[in-house]
Amino acid sequence: MRFSLLSSCLAFSASLIAAVPTFPNAQSTRDVDSEFDYVIVGSGAGGGPLACRLAMAGYKTLLLEAGGDANGNVNISVPGYQAVVTADPKLRWDIFVNHYKDQNRAKRDPKYVYEIGPYEYHVGPNPPPGAKDLGILYPRGSMLGGSVTHNALIWIIPHKQDFDTIATITGDDSWAASNMNQYLNKVYQWLPNMPTDPTILLRDLPLARHLVAGANAVGIDVPVLTPLAKLSQLLLMSPNSRVNPARDATEGYFQVPLTMKLGERSAVREFILKTVADGHPLTVRTNTFVTKINFNTTGSKPRATGVEYMEGEYLYKASPLHRTNFGKRGSAKAKREVIVSAGTFNTPQLLKLSGIGPAPELLRFGIPIIKHLPGVGTNMMDRYEIPVNVVHEDDFSVLDGCTFDLKPHDLCLKQWLDNPYILAARGAYASNGLAAMMLKRSSFASTSDIDLSIFGGPLNFQGYFPGWHDFSVRDHKHFSWYSLKAHTRNRAGTVELRSADPLDQPEINFNYFDTGTTAGGADQLDLGALIQAIRKSREALADYYKFPILGGTNYTEEKPGAHVQSDEAIGQFIKDEAWGHHAACSCPIGEEGNPMAVLDSEFRVRGVDGLRVVDASVFPDIPGIFIQSAIFMVSEKAADVLIREAKAADGE
Repeated sequence: MRFSLLSSCLAFSASLIAAVPTFPNAQSTRDVDSEFDYVIVGSGAGGGPLACRLAMAGYKTLLLEAGGDANGNVNISVPGYQAVVTADPKLRWDIFVNHYKDQNRAKRDPKYVYEIGPYEYHVGPNPPPGAKDLGILYPRGSMLGGSVTHNALIWIIPHKQDFDTIATITGDDSWAASNMNQYLNKVYQWLPNMPTDPTILLRDLPLARHLVAGANAVGIDVPVLTPLAKLSQLLLMSPNSRVNPARDATEGYFQVPLTMKLGERSAVREFILKTVADGHPLTVRTNTFVTKINFNTTGSKPRATGVEYMEGEYLYKASPLHRTNFGKRGSAKAKREVIVSAGTFNTPQLLKLSGIGPAPELLRFGIPIIKHLPGVGTNMMDRYEIPVNVVHEDDFSVLDGCTFDLKPHDLCLKQWLDNPYILAARGAYASNGLAAMMLKRSSFASTSDIDLSIFGGPLNFQGYFPGWHDFSVRDHKHFSWYSLKAHTRNRAGTVELRSADPLDQPEINFNYFDTGTTAGGADQLDLGALIQAIRKSREALADYYKFPILGGTNYTEEKPGAHVQSDEAIGQFIKDEAWGHHAACSCPIGEEGNPMAVLDSEFRVRGVDGLRVVDASVFPDIPGIFIQSAIFMVSEKAADVLIREAKAADGE
């Protein structure tokens, strides 16, 4: 398969539709003071809420975002466009990663990507002569709100163990889950969430038939003659119960909560907009790529004093619209602190470029050492995801008129734009396509908590590669169950510099399965859980045939394929084709005396003053099921820590 930037741009030529709240134009460098109380790098799940809270507390805060503000771009607002927005060349970075360092093994994945020209790709086997190995696509958002503005909107709160583990490691009881609940309350002050309107399913009984079958597969007694009544009841069940003390271990069938309001995406970007509109001292500079953290090294300990940056669109070479390595250079000073919230890949890259990281790696690129911290860019973790995809004889009618391309014939977009959120009036695009999930505890789980989320929808998603957004909805005949392995054990991922050029992508190796963490059989335990998940998905598909009253046609399994039956064969399919999209833990918090701990329990970078990290990289272990909720809570906690310290320093 061949994909080019031209085809991608054509698909988004009509993407500017005035249906999105606009962001006040960021002031230019010459119009804005260059000194702030806090300078925050990155406006995503970690940096965005933190910047808002600091500004709301009265501190002069500068928020720097490498991407644009996405003014007027409807892609960021339509839940049904969660694949489309990920592919928008104006809003994305195409990061390429290695699941395995052995490229021959990596190429067993049909999603493996080669570059055949500047931002032109070949996907899968038989590349043309001269094609350059790239690896597996790992989409990242480059816009106000970061990857939160292009994610799948799924909102599942963390498990208690996610925070209790940090408390145990560090001895800091403020991380205990019982204390962290207050930060979830703070998140809910600005973050709406709601499930897909279940009445959408009434438009497509064969789709409902699949969802009914999923409930039946997890042991729920679904009446054969009246299955919709039971499904309607189940879709009222939230996986985020805060009154069930056994919630983390509760298996069952649940709705899929989404970060949206009345069928429209709403999250970090909207919080930032409101904070600015309300007049708080928050300055936001978009299209501002931070290249280095500056330090004062005259004292006993280096102190971060600010950052250097380049202004311009699409400067990072991961942008498919990258055309120049030169932007207008500038700098900003932080009177109090610099906070790096650039994400699991870019935070360790920026720290290393600034002289903080493993000394041998820094010396290899001629980077002066500020602080030798060998843990920077190590310990990286991710989840494993794997599908079972089937194709039906007929289309799912709920997608009639849905072209996912912003063109005038996209009748589903017109319905979404023209109608209120009442009784499915906004249609299929008021959902991300995933209405229900099975939550299961595999027999390989390390605790009593559930470790498998299996969710289904009418699309043919097989993982990420250039053009995946179009491939997954090319027809309306597919249905898939997707399994996500929570609490994975592999912590062998690394983020390393390719060069001293801040515009180059780092080298990212996840070291999947037997090439990563194997102690105690960790790789086999994760693999065993995923094998069980595929078998449970197939059980749900088989149960589809128990409910003919709902209509629908027969299906044929495409992935893994009917011939893949033994545990060995299923395991090989998983090792070849699994992917992840929740990378975390590359600058972990840890206990005093641990040389691989990058941060202390209050987000400080060890060995320097005035510098903290607040994003997905801070976790010592990957949290929960879907990661954005845990990062939001961490952001709120970091705001509390910084505000408390600032008040103490000011004698308040």
